[in-house]
Amino acid sequence: MGLEVLRRLRLRRTALAATLICAGVVPGALPEAWARAEAVQQTTLVPRDELFASPTYSELQISPDGKALAFFHPLNGVLNIWVAPIDDLASAVPVTRFDNRPPDGFQWSADGRFLLILKDIGGEEHSQLWIANLEKRTVINATTDPAVQTKIVKVSARRPGEILVGMNIRDPRYRDIYRIDLATGQRTEVFRNETNYIDVIADPDFNIRMGVRGNADGSWTYFRLDPAGPSEFMSIPLVSLRNSKVFGLDAAGRLTMLDSRDGDKANLVSVDLASGKKALLAEARRADIMEPLFDEESGALLATREDPLVNEWTVRSDDVRAEFAALEAAVAGPFRIAGQTPDNARWLLLETVPNRADRYSWWDRKGRTLTPLVSMRPTLDQRALARRTPVTITSRDGLSLPSYLTLPTGAKLGADGMPVKPVPLVLLVHGGPWLRDDLAFDPQHAWLADRGYAVLSVNFRGSSGFGSAFMAKADRKWSETMHNDLLDAVQWAIDKGVTAKDRVAVMGLSYGGYSTLVSLSFTPDTFQCGVDLAGPSNLVRLASAMPEWWTWQKPQFLNRMGDPSTPEGAADLLRRSPISRVDAISKPLLVTNGANDPRIFPDQSQEIVDALKVRGKPVTYAFYPDEGHVYAKDESNISFAAIAEHFLSNCLGGKAEPYGDDLVGSQVELKTGTGFVPGLEKALQAGAK
Repeated sequence: MGLEVLRRLRLRRTALAATLICAGVVPGALPEAWARAEAVQQTTLVPRDELFASPTYSELQISPDGKALAFFHPLNGVLNIWVAPIDDLASAVPVTRFDNRPPDGFQWSADGRFLLILKDIGGEEHSQLWIANLEKRTVINATTDPAVQTKIVKVSARRPGEILVGMNIRDPRYRDIYRIDLATGQRTEVFRNETNYIDVIADPDFNIRMGVRGNADGSWTYFRLDPAGPSEFMSIPLVSLRNSKVFGLDAAGRLTMLDSRDGDKANLVSVDLASGKKALLAEARRADIMEPLFDEESGALLATREDPLVNEWTVRSDDVRAEFAALEAAVAGPFRIAGQTPDNARWLLLETVPNRADRYSWWDRKGRTLTPLVSMRPTLDQRALARRTPVTITSRDGLSLPSYLTLPTGAKLGADGMPVKPVPLVLLVHGGPWLRDDLAFDPQHAWLADRGYAVLSVNFRGSSGFGSAFMAKADRKWSETMHNDLLDAVQWAIDKGVTAKDRVAVMGLSYGGYSTLVSLSFTPDTFQCGVDLAGPSNLVRLASAMPEWWTWQKPQFLNRMGDPSTPEGAADLLRRSPISRVDAISKPLLVTNGANDPRIFPDQSQEIVDALKVRGKPVTYAFYPDEGHVYAKDESNISFAAIAEHFLSNCLGGKAEPYGDDLVGSQVELKTGTGFVPGLEKALQAGAK
């Protein structure tokens, strides 16, 4: 079946879903057809390829003239960028034809004639700038060096045929600034960064007005770059750095930014570049302000979004108060505003839909009507997916931990909403650690719940979005109070009857992988097994082997995690490293890493795998020679999900879909422990044929 036929079938399914919703169907009142589908799906596992293949539609962006949409959509099994008339997605055409791995991101040029695309080669995070000329239908690589990392510095309507970029050609630690002609790809150096700024800020006329210097204590200092020379403008201390963010500098010389320096939460402020005077635009209420909504025409602030547990919009203009009330009554769940048409007539929403994948919708501002546009994963619209529930868990020292619980699909619940009988639970730990979990659709939650597990994700101390103090409580507490938060969440689930003490597994990526290793080595009696995706096992090595282009954030790690530059610091980091407690690991461990990972080098995984092998411990290592830190290829994600699913089934007894051909096409290498995962050796042999 051809791609175009598949695409139109997906659109028809999405259109049917949209029609049903527009007809007044709301969560909890599914139409008869969907109810029948739910009944069927209770006995049928959701295929892994529907959960772990790339979203069918994602990153929708409105063109500057409001006539087109650009978005990610698969082409021959690889996410590419497509463009469609704004009200005719079925007429979309591919702009790029990448055949190996998808782009990392893209944006429109100021005049909409080009798409600006960032994409690395093999997961090493050396972003190359690709320029798609929509009129000529050409795509060129404007970086042309896989060892160089490119960052887009400024796109401006005042300079529509050009952009400013930073490239670390001269010095891998710092970027010089270049102006690039979008029609030709030709670049001209405009600012040689011999003062070693970790970032710069330009005005709409492409003048470099500010430079940012990273300091040894983890703080950042902003310098005003005047003709007479640089002068210090403002400093952001380490405690405020992760929830303070400069959005940009306008033509009048005003910085708009999130700023937590005057309190715990991040407020929205404006700072005059000439005088340094700061004006409060919006004060945070219950959590950090995550993003503002400005009127596209007038520039007036309309609303701000926070996420203390569930997305909340605070109206900041009386002009839209009634409109937001109508909007919040119409949406299916929490939402973000992904774009606005230039005529200010419509907003593009990204909605979190109960029991479904997230979807894009149009909000007509004049008529105050909501029209679903497309699901991010249309094939899942006919599936019965478990619903994530926000819960707040109290830590042993009284901290409130915003968390999300998903119960198994079809589980029988009691009056308290918890399972009548305890079920196996997977503690799913986010990375960062300065990231967070939220209520948006998560394929891992849907997958595990479909297989019979409860899934619990915890915003442990150190997670972002909840204020500076919440984050600072994690400083130099890796494997200590940060881990205690996870243990307290597991105990909460046991006390609530969700699970039992001998039915818990742990799984996570990056810092979540580290938490998995900590769980099995520091608290081996709490967990029955663990799945470590690119987790550091040796914190001394992690701190010492950061890539050169991490100059901008290395001091943050050393001050928040620990500094191995002194004997005492190195000893402390080693004490909190799972490799130092490998003898305590007794439960089965599944490890994976990508060869090109620039954050957690594969030797972090290899070291602990080798140590466990020598001791005869049950460890399985799935290695991907063509991947980086976060796996980008569908084949990689689907194949690892198949391996992890059978590993967890053997550990906790959940359901497992047969391997089928889910290992075919991936480059996975099983370095060791194939026999610890049921059926894996046979599936590998079948895939090799």
